[in-house]
Amino acid sequence: MQKIRRRRAHGSFLVCMLLALVLLVLAVVYALYANVTDVEVFKEALNKADVNELLAMMMGDGNVPATLSTGLSLLDGQNIKAGDLLSGFAENTINYLLNNTQEWKPVVTLMGMEIPIPLSEDFYSHMETVKTFVKLGTQAFMVLLGFAGFLLLWVLLTSRKGRSGFSPAGYYIGALLPVFFVIAVVGWAYFDFEGFWAFIHQHFIQDGIFSDGEVIMQVFTTDMFKSFMFPIVKTFAMLLGGILALPVVVAPLCNLIKGSPKA
Repeated sequence: MQKIRRRRAHGSFLVCMLLALVLLVLAVVYALYANVTDVEVFKEALNKADVNELLAMMMGDGNVPATLSTGLSLLDGQNIKAGDLLSGFAENTINYLLNNTQEWKPVVTLMGMEIPIPLSEDFYSHMETVKTFVKLGTQAFMVLLGFAGFLLLWVLLTSRKGRSGFSPAGYYIGALLPVFFVIAVVGWAYFDFEGFWAFIHQHFIQDGIFSDGEVIMQVFTTDMFKSFMFPIVKTFAMLLGGILALPVVVAPLCNLIKGSPKA
């Protein structure tokens, strides 16, 4: 009997550790997805774009309509707020990534007119890759959510015959160990974002490495991407608080379900 009880306790420990781990991964996926696909977060990040260099390169490209050349010349050298010129760009990009539109049309909006940003075929292909990652993020979120729900239900259903199916030790070990990894990654990105960003592209998104000569790279600067860090970390921290507080609800519920020990 003691051997069976130890086996059950060991099983509860592992299930709760896995539950916490899945919830942590779910929080990371949600924090990334929710902020990367948020138009307002993207618009704020676009203020880090090098809009003066962008306009200068577009004028040098020769594809700017003649009626707008004068306007661009007047803006040249001024401290222009990129978010104002790239508002339409942000909305179109997010709609494209979410598959709400099938065509990505990067533009600068100036004097009520949309000026297309020159784009290479390689970069357009890269955006298709990014779109695929966003789709995978959606699918991963749903799978993880379903798995976490299954594990939580398992914990509740195994709380019977005087034994709780919830193991606080297993849960907090499963929750806190990944947190150290997340903190290490965030610290790396904060102190050496360019190195972090280069590592991501060299090992995971190899078709996303482009030279500064690409006009669109004046929009997608490393500073622009780094500005996503704060909202992502903020969202994750809020979710982490909820994950760490979950036992306050689950543990008493399991104790209620288990009832009195079997005589």
